[in-house]
Amino acid sequence: MTAVATMIDTPPLSFSAGLPGFPEARTFVLINNELAREPFAIMRCIEDEELEFVVVTPDLFFPDYSPQIDEATALRIDLESAEDALILVLLTVGDDVASITANLLGPVIVNRKNYSAAQVILTNAEYDFRTPLFSDVTH
Repeated sequence: MTAVATMIDTPPLSFSAGLPGFPEARTFVLINNELAREPFAIMRCIEDEELEFVVVTPDLFFPDYSPQIDEATALRIDLESAEDALILVLLTVGDDVASITANLLGPVIVNRKNYSAAQVILTNAEYDFRTPLFSDVTH
């Protein structure tokens, strides 16, 4: 059975510099389906549909998460105010719920006005690239 996929109500996200490690991957769509239901989504590459990431907005799981975006990134995506930023974090999904981790060190920042996006690597040492999504779940 084929999973029914629906586009989340946003235009494609445009990464002018690609993603770190994937420089040719520049355009992504956000999708919900049987495997990624709200609040989760799949961020699928238009140029290579086999390249996709599970993403989530971090506020539901990490309410105190407040990454500081550098000026160069803000200029690159034409971000004029923090209110215009949509923050997504990429997830690493394992065999069970307890093994899901979030990359808080490398969030994706999307300008809600023009859908320009960039993945940034934060210099703030308080965040990790493999932060457990569910800290109270045991194996």
